[in-house]
Amino acid sequence: MPMEMGNVTTVQEFTLEGFPAIQHLGKVLFLVHLLAYLASIAGNAIIVTITCADSRLHTPMYFFLSTFSFFECCFTSAVIPKLLVILLLGKQTISFPACFIQAFVFVFLGAAGFLLIAVMSLDRYVAICKPLHYPTIMNLKTCFLLVTACFTLPFPLITGPLVKISQLSFCGPHVIPHFFCDLGPLIHLSCSDTRSVE
Repeated sequence: MPMEMGNVTTVQEFTLEGFPAIQHLGKVLFLVHLLAYLASIAGNAIIVTITCADSRLHTPMYFFLSTFSFFECCFTSAVIPKLLVILLLGKQTISFPACFIQAFVFVFLGAAGFLLIAVMSLDRYVAICKPLHYPTIMNLKTCFLLVTACFTLPFPLITGPLVKISQLSFCGPHVIPHFFCDLGPLIHLSCSDTRSVE
C-alpha cells in the first residue's frame, strides 16, 4: 500500500502474486512444497552432520561439500517459508523492508553459492592435476580463506545495486508477479529511470 507524503508516494508493502492460475490448489501445493522443503533441509543437514561426525571425511572436498549444504539450507530458507505462508494462509503481502531483505539474502546466498561451486571445482582440479602437491596447497587455512572469500565477495557487489533499487520510486501497481521478491520484477515495478541499475 502506498502512503502519501506531500508529493512523494512511498511504498509500504508489495503483493506477491504467487501462482494465480492454480490458487485453488493452495493446500495441495502447500503440502508438496512443505515436503520438498523439509526433504531438502533434512538431506543437507544429514550431509553436514555426517561430514562433521566422521573424522575420515575431514578433507577439503567434504569440508566444501558440507559448507555448500549449509548454504543450500539458508538459500532455500530465504524464499520457501514465505511461499508456504502464501499457499496456506493466502497472505500475499510483504512489507517494503522485508521484501528487500529477502531479495538481498536470496541474491547474496546465490552468489556465494556460485563462488563456492567454483572453489569446489578448483579443489577437484588441484586434486586431479597436482596430486602430490594437493595436501600442501589445499590445507586447512587455504580452505577457510576460500570459504571466507565466498562469503565476503558478494557483499560489496550486491549491496550497492540493492541500495540503488531500494531508492527507486514505486508508483504503479505494487504486485510482484512472482512468489518472492526478486530484483528483476522489482525493477520493472519502478516508475523511476532504471537504466543505471539494469
